Amino acid sequence: MLNGALGYEIPLRDSAALAWLLGLLLISVAAVMMVQALREGSVQRDKMIAMLVLFVFNILFWCFFEQAGSSFNFLAENIVNRKMFGGWEFPVGWFQSVNPVAIVLLAPLVTLVWAALSKRHMEPSIPRKFGLGLLGNAAAFLLLMYALGNLVSADNHIPFWPLAMVYVLQTVGELCLSPIGLSMVTKLAPSRFVGLAMGGWFMSIANGNNLSGLLAARISGETGMTVASALKGFTVSFWLLLVAGVLLFLIAPLINKLMHGVK
Repeated sequence: MLNGALGYEIPLRDSAALAWLLGLLLISVAAVMMVQALREGSVQRDKMIAMLVLFVFNILFWCFFEQAGSSFNFLAENIVNRKMFGGWEFPVGWFQSVNPVAIVLLAPLVTLVWAALSKRHMEPSIPRKFGLGLLGNAAAFLLLMYALGNLVSADNHIPFWPLAMVYVLQTVGELCLSPIGLSMVTKLAPSRFVGLAMGGWFMSIANGNNLSGLLAARISGETGMTVASALKGFTVSFWLLLVAGVLLFLIAPLINKLMHGVK
């Protein structure tokens, strides 16, 4: 069972059915866009292929990024030592404030980095920025692996700071990937189908969000999250993100070629 945002429980079978539905909707949108691209020639066909490949990696990114609002909350509630000065306990829900605060603080820095690299003709391409997003996400799970493997206390709790830093690392990944997504879609989609392509982009995010709930349920297990289940789930998550990020870096030249100069 998954806990819903309003407090009721959603059967896993319903979430799995929704995953199939969202997947079929995305495939349908992708098929329509591909047919339109084929009608407009080989260049537009190549651009569409590049965009759809990045859609797949986008799904993967959001599947793991959205653990921030699901399995990470279970982790904070059950395994993180949230006791502060004077016995005050840091509320679980307050961890959700780390991401927006980090965005406000880090977004200008990331912008300055891209600008500095651009002046030196060293700014990463769109696929490699996607890859950096995945690797930033992977770094967050690596920190959790370290904490759950080495920092667990006698009462099965980890310190407060690793989870707080996990949200910051995920934010760095988000700032590499998310801001360029819509821009990428408008540049690669056929001009008459930009609106549909935007829908495909948001549909890929929806697929990732729904899959994140299924993953959180797997990590938590039937009896609730434990140190062992969290370590196992987050280890698998790290390796999937690492492999995906490295793979995207390796195929980036091919995707750039398919993009025909779009930056």
